[in-house]
Amino acid sequence: MEKNEFEILKTLSYAGSMDVLFTVTKGKTKFTDIMFETKLNPGILNRLLKALMASDVLEKDSDGYHLSNKGARIVSYTLEILALEGEKDSHKDIKEILSAKTGQKIKA
Repeated sequence: MEKNEFEILKTLSYAGSMDVLFTVTKGKTKFTDIMFETKLNPGILNRLLKALMASDVLEKDSDGYHLSNKGARIVSYTLEILALEGEKDSHKDIKEILSAKTGQKIKA
């Protein structure tokens, strides 16, 4: 496994990382919105956002944080895994948003 791949997996394993990705997918893109939605400590959230950006999972612009293409694929794969665990109807809103972003129907 390459170092970059290891770093992405390490970043995604941090507590709260998937909560952040799901929150950003739903359109909460400002730091304070993400903080209140995920209930993460500001310092922890700041480090997590930096790690997600360094792994090219998130991007930041003047409007806030957004999923990169890689980030959208990660959320999509996560939803597929959750569907295998019997959570097919959960996160329906996220599936619709991702489908619109990627132009592909999310199977999960």
